[in-house]
Amino acid sequence: MNFVCELRFPLATTRHAQIVYNTVRIDKEPKKTVQRIESLDNNILNVRFEAEEAKFMRVAVESYIEKINLILRTIQRFDPQL
Repeated sequence: MNFVCELRFPLATTRHAQIVYNTVRIDKEPKKTVQRIESLDNNILNVRFEAEEAKFMRVAVESYIEKINLILRTIQRFDPQL
């Protein structure tokens, strides 16, 4: 893999981090040209992308951030503890 992108998402609580982690880890990358590795460290979601081409990396990261955004908006809407 030629391209690497590492992201850290600090979330409000460990519970919220667990909700996000459990939601996004189910979906695997559709292309074998991108590998995604996720880990959870208390309230921080760590994600590492590895791709063979920059365009695959861009699409994977953009899609992932959109998923995170949707999950966070859902948490914000339905979680009274936020």
